[in-house]
Amino acid sequence: MANIKSSLRRGQETNRLKLTTRTREIVNVATSLALDATLTNAEKAMYLILASYATEAGECRLQQQTLAEHYGCSLRFARSLLMGLRSKGCIRWERRNHHNLYQILR
Repeated sequence: MANIKSSLRRGQETNRLKLTTRTREIVNVATSLALDATLTNAEKAMYLILASYATEAGECRLQQQTLAEHYGCSLRFARSLLMGLRSKGCIRWERRNHHNLYQILR
């Protein structure tokens, strides 16, 4: 029985999630976002989708349709969430050819 317990402990140690710097940044963003009372839950979810695609510089290039599909909502609702995040100073974006360049601001 002791051998089984020790082998389980060894196996559990090898299966632990090793957090990368990028994963830690997303977790920190999620924590600060969860405490922000000015954002709706829907805006928080959209922000996390953007943050998950963002580079180290806080930028991501996505079509609004792609964001809507990942969120599971209509294009119109996704746009309203993005405009809400922009008006609250969380993101900004500029239109590029067939996609938008989003900048995470906080």
